[in-house]
Amino acid sequence: MKTRTDTILSFLKEIEKYKTVKREMFCSEQERKESDAEHSWHLAMFILLFKKDLPKDLNMEKMLKLALMHDLVEIYAGDTYAFDKEGRKTKKEREEKAAEKLFSQLPEDLCREFRQLFEEYENTETHEAKIVKSFDKVQPILQNLCSGGKSWKIHNNTYTEIDNYKRKHVEHNKLILDIYETLMDEAKKKNLI
Repeated sequence: MKTRTDTILSFLKEIEKYKTVKREMFCSEQERKESDAEHSWHLAMFILLFKKDLPKDLNMEKMLKLALMHDLVEIYAGDTYAFDKEGRKTKKEREEKAAEKLFSQLPEDLCREFRQLFEEYENTETHEAKIVKSFDKVQPILQNLCSGGKSWKIHNNTYTEIDNYKRKHVEHNKLILDIYETLMDEAKKKNLI
């Protein structure tokens, strides 16, 4: 019979695959695409670095958990590019199935916690989830600035298309809206979009 430690170690081995899930964003050297694990690390760094500028009543531990958790199901569901209209049609269903498959490998208490965190992020009803989702929408803009807009250029993304998709996620918080507008202005000035 597997011990709790054995079960957790087995899960840690399984989620190592997270490092291999490629996104459409390119790394700064423009040779390879960013992985989900790299994206989640970068997202967590946004949260840590802007902590003092965010509302004081936010639960920092929960936000970091949400950042690390938010795309974990993509180990099985795969990453869906924000502007992939066909892929977005089945994204929710694929990710729900993946969440069930992935989190059921954990001890019962952790399964419940991870499932709740996944749903909290997806539903975006708490302040913490809204902040994490906002930074999740900002991070790819910064990533494109670092890579010369390579993924935007490959996919022919326009300023209007990006703004229509992302702005609604950042308007609830002045700090994040300002960061968003600063990055989008930089992208326009550099003719990346």
